[in-house]
Amino acid sequence: MSKHLLEILYLLLLSSCAFFIERIDTPLVQNSDAIRRPPETPGFCDLNEKADFQLTGTNDNSQVAYTEISKALGQRLDFLDHFALWNLLQLSIRPDQSSATSRLQVLLSKDGTSHYFDFFSETTEDQYPYLYGIEWILRKFGKKTSLEQYAELLARHIAGRLKVGKDFELFLTQNFAAIKGDPALTALYLRGADVLKEGETSPILDYKAVIGHYRKAQRDQKIIVNTTLTPFVMDRGFGGSCNYDFNLYDNSIFLIDKIIPVANLYGLATPTGSFLASSSQRLEQITGLKGLPLFKGLSKVRSSAVCMIENNGNKIWAISNQSRDPGQHLFHLVRYGLPGRKSVADVDKLIRHSRHLFLSDPLRLIIESARSSEEQIENLLKLNLPIYNAEKLGNIWAYTQFPEGQRFIIDRRNPGALLCR
Repeated sequence: MSKHLLEILYLLLLSSCAFFIERIDTPLVQNSDAIRRPPETPGFCDLNEKADFQLTGTNDNSQVAYTEISKALGQRLDFLDHFALWNLLQLSIRPDQSSATSRLQVLLSKDGTSHYFDFFSETTEDQYPYLYGIEWILRKFGKKTSLEQYAELLARHIAGRLKVGKDFELFLTQNFAAIKGDPALTALYLRGADVLKEGETSPILDYKAVIGHYRKAQRDQKIIVNTTLTPFVMDRGFGGSCNYDFNLYDNSIFLIDKIIPVANLYGLATPTGSFLASSSQRLEQITGLKGLPLFKGLSKVRSSAVCMIENNGNKIWAISNQSRDPGQHLFHLVRYGLPGRKSVADVDKLIRHSRHLFLSDPLRLIIESARSSEEQIENLLKLNLPIYNAEKLGNIWAYTQFPEGQRFIIDRRNPGALLCR
């Protein structure tokens, strides 16, 4: 596609964006039933609410349980303690994508300074980048508490209190046959003739045991640690940095995958620090990890797209997943003015708006027609380009820090939960 045509499309879609293809086999036509206005539910905690402590993830039960833990421990927990515990708890919440063998990407702010970390391995045997990454970050910031001590805290306070969330139920349902064919997994994840459902009690994880396996393999860990992002500058002077090179998209080079990779997104914020993370792994086969209620996978998987945008004292972080080209989606958001947004409501509005995605072989455009205006659709139908409808595209979560306060933003297209207190 020529750069000129791309620019025309951007003008036509000036208030839209792009990603995750749930249905792309529906050609777009005028007066289609797909053209409707979705409800606009804000994806962030009300600015009038107290928000000294914030949690985000896909499982609201886990957020309540963790809040009760933090209350029970009182003032004993600092930001890095919360960082370690909320990450370790994800092993129970999303054992498919937040396993010991998963890739871990973290955007983190402590004492006003922002950092990016990415931990993965290209080796296949007994690699635990998820646990390695948690421990590496703790040591970087001078925290002496061991993973074993955090495991003991969780064992004492969380056992038997976690419930299955919607995302994990979907994973179990999609992999029912493989789980049923494995006696160890059957015992953990089947109740009668069906998999565990949302709201049912999650299997209890022995956190000390999984950390013990990590310790035994610690000498053999070949973990790649990446802390660099690629900068970009907009015409109006606003800039930021991302883990995808936007120069490629500027030249109509799209990084399109054959599959839609998934990830677990979650975050935590306190007055002294905040983080937004993505964990993911490739499951070549559905198998447990060392007999534990965790799934064994490979961390050499396509990363979620991340951007850190900090201008004039404001912070906007964004993580994109559930797309065949997650970087393309953040590129579109930046093109539509994300770096210049001045409030959490502005960022939320941009995330909720209509999205589009360019795909190749054959060249075509996928759009969320339900979120697009009739004028946009009418103009697009004049282009000499196949255009298809998607019910929803992608998943983008954000963290913002403006003078009004700090807030997480979840994408209402997909399951997500927020807690502010």
